[in-house]
Amino acid sequence: MKLRSAGFTLIEVLVVVAIAAILTALVVLRLGDWRSPDDPRLQLERLASLIERQCEQAMFQARPRGIRVTEAGYDFWQASSQGWVALAPEGLDRPRAWVIGEGPELLVEGHGVDLAGEPDGPQLTCQPLGELTLFEIVLRDQAGRYRLVGNSGGQLAVTSSAALP
Repeated sequence: MKLRSAGFTLIEVLVVVAIAAILTALVVLRLGDWRSPDDPRLQLERLASLIERQCEQAMFQARPRGIRVTEAGYDFWQASSQGWVALAPEGLDRPRAWVIGEGPELLVEGHGVDLAGEPDGPQLTCQPLGELTLFEIVLRDQAGRYRLVGNSGGQLAVTSSAALP
């Protein structure tokens, strides 16, 4: 009669480790980013991700996509045979509001854009071949100045600089 040794097999240990890793990943994804939602850098990083998505959709659908920036927030548009049409108000393409004290600054191709009124269409466009309007969006808080810069090749960069005392 053969006695079984006490302990776990390698497979059992690997299964437990895999389950723990999956649960840890789910918790981290659920909690998300620990930065404050009104952190300007976080807001610009989210906007950059959404702009990248709009540019990908422009390429996949072979239709220009646009981003309209206002003092209150930003929303997404698509070109159609009737002109620019705002995208659905739900889902990933839903309009977003800025969560900052003062409104953003927008420069398009080196020129300042007045965001006081609400434009009839987007100021920034993603073309189906990957071109993006040259732009810069600046947000400020007590800690400093945060910039999202987009170039004509569709590349986006978020940078920051400390506030002067």
